[in-house]
Amino acid sequence: MEPNLQEKSDQQLLILAREDSRAFAVLYGRHHHHIYSYALGILHDRDLAEDVAEETFARLTSRLGWLASTRRPLLPWLYHVARNCAMDELRRRRREGLLGVTEIACSDPDDDTVKNIEAHAAEILNAISLLSPFEFVCVTLRHVDHMATKDVARELGCRPRKVTAALNHAYGLLRRKLSDI
Repeated sequence: MEPNLQEKSDQQLLILAREDSRAFAVLYGRHHHHIYSYALGILHDRDLAEDVAEETFARLTSRLGWLASTRRPLLPWLYHVARNCAMDELRRRRREGLLGVTEIACSDPDDDTVKNIEAHAAEILNAISLLSPFEFVCVTLRHVDHMATKDVARELGCRPRKVTAALNHAYGLLRRKLSDI
């Protein structure tokens, strides 16, 4: 790999990747693990998470020009696409009756918690689906990946204050939507 490609910003690599597959390979290497881990946190299935990561990067190949021209930050866009792909998979699994909501909601539930989550799975998933993509990413990184707010902000390329505001808004929405549970 050409050493100076590694030193380029995501935006520079997006521009180069339209003509040079090595630039795309650098972007892939730089961000694949983050997207895979994010998808794994949502789906709790390694194979499906890998499928979501691959689909995310496949979609990136068709949007290189647009992303380069709009100068949007790449990582939040990748998280947004991965979230959409993962949510599509969750909806498909829910339709097929395979969704283990208790796995998503808590790591070591007692019997009453499991029963409560299973009884209200549809409401929980509906409430989560109302979060904006940015809020969803913030909540997932904060609580599934156990990242500190400042680390979430660094990961998403924004200020911690923006993450805190997104988390507070998400928590309020979830409290309102799930208050009857």
